[in-house]
Amino acid sequence: MSIRANPVATLFPLLLAGLLAGLSYWLDLASRAPDPADDGRLRSDPDFIVKQFEVRRYDPQGQLQHTLVAAEMRHYPHDESTVIRAPRITYHRAAPTFVSARAAQLSGKGEHIRLSDDVRIVRSGTGGQPDTVLTTTLLDVWPDAETARTDAPVTIAQGPTRISGGGLSADNKTSTYVLEAPVRGVFFRKENRPQPASLPHRSR
Repeated sequence: MSIRANPVATLFPLLLAGLLAGLSYWLDLASRAPDPADDGRLRSDPDFIVKQFEVRRYDPQGQLQHTLVAAEMRHYPHDESTVIRAPRITYHRAAPTFVSARAAQLSGKGEHIRLSDDVRIVRSGTGGQPDTVLTTTLLDVWPDAETARTDAPVTIAQGPTRISGGGLSADNKTSTYVLEAPVRGVFFRKENRPQPASLPHRSR
């Protein structure tokens, strides 16, 4: 089922864009890991651990772009993977996007990221609109391909409006966003109530 036609779905590309921008930052951070010695690549334990860290990225004009806060990051030399515990990333823009999960695992070359356990993507509302929130338990993301997928139940909510599905696949390049069955939704629209007519003022 394509979810492009409903009011929540129109904001999903913005959610995904914020997610991709944030995760590309994680990849850049992981790529700066020190290069272990050749004999260390057979190790199954982490070759470095970073705890309780916060990293910020700025654009050339000095404006804050992304902020990454996490409880711990571990790099494993045998497959060059990186595991981040309790990551929280903020994509700073006019309407900030927040990405969080209990864990994130990055593949060695950074082509694949898996967010797991209590995954939340929140885009702040604008113009009086409530936040748009996507929640699931597992989300696989391929940043270069600009795609994301999960077979776990997904819920996308904006205020009282809510739509849920048994899974999700998203392709940002083709603007295709599909919720897998079973799909259920409740949509609320603001009613434009007519304003009471003002009585003409009579002078005495």
